[in-house]
Amino acid sequence: MGRRLYPPLDRGLASSALLVWFTVCGLSLTAPGCGSGEGGGPGGSGGQSGAAGTAGRGGTTGSAGSGVGGAAGSGGTAGATGAAGTTGNAGTSGTAGAGGAAGTTGAAGGAGTGGASGAAGSAGGGRGGSAGSTGGAGGAGGRGGAAGSAAGGRGGASGGSAGSTAGAGGNAPDGGSPDGARDGGGDGGTAYMPCPTTAGTACAVMPLGDSITEGYIPSGANGGYRVELFRQAGLGGKNITFVGTAPQNGPTTVDGKTFPRKHEGHGGYTIAGGGQGALAGTVTDSAIASQHPHIVLLMIGTNDINGNITISSAPTRLGQLIDEITTDAPTALVVVASIIPIANSGTNARVQTYNAAIPALVSTRAAAGKHVLYLDNYAAFAANPNYATALMADSLHPNEAGYAVLGRAFYGAISAVLP
Repeated sequence: MGRRLYPPLDRGLASSALLVWFTVCGLSLTAPGCGSGEGGGPGGSGGQSGAAGTAGRGGTTGSAGSGVGGAAGSGGTAGATGAAGTTGNAGTSGTAGAGGAAGTTGAAGGAGTGGASGAAGSAGGGRGGSAGSTGGAGGAGGRGGAAGSAAGGRGGASGGSAGSTAGAGGNAPDGGSPDGARDGGGDGGTAYMPCPTTAGTACAVMPLGDSITEGYIPSGANGGYRVELFRQAGLGGKNITFVGTAPQNGPTTVDGKTFPRKHEGHGGYTIAGGGQGALAGTVTDSAIASQHPHIVLLMIGTNDINGNITISSAPTRLGQLIDEITTDAPTALVVVASIIPIANSGTNARVQTYNAAIPALVSTRAAAGKHVLYLDNYAAFAANPNYATALMADSLHPNEAGYAVLGRAFYGAISAVLP
């Protein structure tokens, strides 16, 4: 046997109820039971109960769809459309619908037109419940997809937009990882590759620094750490070449392959003044402008420390040099290495103080989106307790075994980004 949802009202009682409705809802469509949504629009127009139908328009927002708006008949559609699934389904709004077809629409998803998900409707109701819940377009963002349903939102296209936006944010950025393998922007997790990806094209590496970068040993320059770095790259199937404007040195071949003898190592140079010359300024600017490196290997400061040149501000000068390089070559990867030990205990204590400031210099710039990473070459040397005799040619420079240690350390820092 059928059951009437709404018992007939006494005329006097109905008039009083209508007066109350106008008093409350006429002033604010946001009051409970007063429809305020957008989805109820189509249902409202189809309602048999004129004024109540208007209330039905408010049914778009779930709670609005319910109650009086539902009683409005066509407003019932809005109730269902109210995307507030919960409200539409509540019946007072959707069921009440003399709004017929509108009522059907409401039932269709409780989340309004296209509301594939009542939940999405309730989240923000409305016409795009489905888009919101699907997070659909936003789904491209992966993690952000879910945000679509949370934003749910204003329905339809609006919900979709929310999903899309969240999606984009959901792209797995590398968070400014200072490891050189990924950049600091939100790039969907795309690996940061400073080197060219064209097959057969070598990655241009610029060794930048003082006589240790030059490869000095007491008998002359022999290519320094560049020899072992090139050997390791070859063993790893990586394609690199060295670039620079300083006088070339080193062997002609390494493991049967032509050795690129270029570099930007300057004997006796300091970071930014004193000694035999400054690396910062014209030297660095000109070298980068003419050589276009993809990777810069920076190791400088030994002559500042050994010459006791305003040591307290040496880290500041190094930071300024790093900024100069990242400005000159914004897409290049800059490897900032600590300097190696000095075979003099007193001087070496100052080396350790200087080195201790470098990680913060690098991490601050990496957090700002610069392509920089830190390499602890001091630790690579100090790992051998007998480094002073086993790895040093004199108090400042490595011997061939020491240069090999540096070559392997530099390779380990950049191998992941080499083609």
